[in-house]
Amino acid sequence: MATRGLPAWPLIGQETDTLPEPERLVLDAARAWAGSGPAGPMGEAALVLAAGGMEAAALPLDAALRALPGLHMQWPLCPVVSRGEATLLMALGVVQSGRRAVALALLHRLAPPLSAYRAVAELSVMGCVFRRGGVCLTAPL
Repeated sequence: MATRGLPAWPLIGQETDTLPEPERLVLDAARAWAGSGPAGPMGEAALVLAAGGMEAAALPLDAALRALPGLHMQWPLCPVVSRGEATLLMALGVVQSGRRAVALALLHRLAPPLSAYRAVAELSVMGCVFRRGGVCLTAPL
């Protein structure tokens, strides 16, 4: 596999204010989950998702984030998307477009194989919840 001359990964280093609305909702919910709010991780994520009408996605988001030990979220007001956050957003986008194998390959960067499989399953549920709510993420890969 070539390691030079590859294009830059999408979303890494992108300003959060320029993200499309669905990606920003997922990013804000994941950052709230990682924060130390009074409602606990899943409660904080559910509050953010409820603002976008996607509160049903809180359970699969919680399970997916717990399955990804290598994912380190930035602070809620961090102005740029980190490498791990971009990987999560891209994985959810490609799962929602039906390419689970690509999502699994992406998540192998953040977790061992069994955990990555668990995360893909949860992201699939989350993608279905978003699709039923009329929200589609972009699949940049």
